[in-house]
Amino acid sequence: MTEITLEFLQDLIKDDYPDVTLQSFEGAPGSKRGDNYTSMLYRISLKGVRKHTEPDGSSEKNESWNSSIIYKRLPESILMKEAFKSDELFCNEVGFYNKIWPALSCFQLSWRKLKNPFKSIPKCYLAKSDLVILKDLKQHEFVMPDRRQGLSIEQCYFVLKHLSQFHALSLAMKYHNPEVFYELLNDKDGISEVFFVSENEEYYKNYYHEAGQNAIAMVEEELKNSEDKELYLNKLRQFCSEDTFFQRMVELVTPREPIAVICHGDCWTNNFLFRYVDGDIAEMYLVDFQLVRYASPALDLAYLMYLCLDHQQRSEHLPSLLEYYVDELHRRLVEMSDDDSIFNTSLNRDALYEMLEDEFKRSSHFGLGMALDMYPIMTCDSDEAPNLYQAKESEVVASNDCVSFQPVPVWTSNEACRRKMTELIKEIVDGGLL
Repeated sequence: MTEITLEFLQDLIKDDYPDVTLQSFEGAPGSKRGDNYTSMLYRISLKGVRKHTEPDGSSEKNESWNSSIIYKRLPESILMKEAFKSDELFCNEVGFYNKIWPALSCFQLSWRKLKNPFKSIPKCYLAKSDLVILKDLKQHEFVMPDRRQGLSIEQCYFVLKHLSQFHALSLAMKYHNPEVFYELLNDKDGISEVFFVSENEEYYKNYYHEAGQNAIAMVEEELKNSEDKELYLNKLRQFCSEDTFFQRMVELVTPREPIAVICHGDCWTNNFLFRYVDGDIAEMYLVDFQLVRYASPALDLAYLMYLCLDHQQRSEHLPSLLEYYVDELHRRLVEMSDDDSIFNTSLNRDALYEMLEDEFKRSSHFGLGMALDMYPIMTCDSDEAPNLYQAKESEVVASNDCVSFQPVPVWTSNEACRRKMTELIKEIVDGGLL
């Protein structure tokens, strides 16, 4: 495990703050219980002095200096790491920061007519096997939405704009420089699907069985006085079937050309940070790239729409939101293309919309599958969530014991979760999508 020392931190910030001498640092948990599941997040407060030279160069003096960084590390608990496959997720994020994002950033800089390059990913100071150190956006007045409230429509439009720009980078790079792009994807130190691969089916069988049974119980309770209760319950039971559920998710995350992109993979409220000016959104950042994957962009859209918006928001705004995403995606693709580019011919705006609309309908199953797991996480009280900052299990398990720990989904039976789950299954069934 990398040791965090004053010397280590001084070396870390030297390029950004060459005139700062660190004197002390202090760490504290950087997220509340229930807001983070696969890694431990710490905020490290930094204190030091900064050399200040008078404008006329006549004198120098030291001024006090304060800042902070985000320090992300694997859980101390071996059992917790095993349960959430934290090692693999961590490697994915390290691969994103060290390989994927630098390549995409370099690619977009090659297009001089691109007026506003996509930059809404926090600076990464260091990414290695056991830690990721990032710029602390909180000190720049960025805030996270309340996971239990979801997103407003304004926030959702803002996310879609930035998500479209992020997706456009890999889609454009794939068409303009396919050899480099696919080599990037195949790099052993790059990214890969972590959860939904066939070899994980047995490991997660009990997890998703329990998550499905919890969802069925919620819908059954919510529809207990409804005449068409069995219609929705039967559809949900079929969807949650142990024989088909996991392989269906594996198929959904499998890339489908020609519009597969590098997806964020975890588009829920806790991974969006907003900065406001006079009550309006001025900026936003995407954070947490542990679930980044190469797949249909509709997976990110389904994750966002089905997990971060409620039924009424979707019923009123979903078509407009999809139109907006495609408009922004195509606009950005054209900015990174020549006049005779594929994005002006076979993959023009209307063709993109037609493909995305079909992909989004198909991805409704992915949205429902993720809701089985995520709705309880999003609506639970903090004390119902796993505590990543708990003591090592060495206090409970003898060091020589061989331990196999099966993950279990978060359980909550609160009214908000029951309502969200029921409204979603009704919406998907009534829409002919299930």
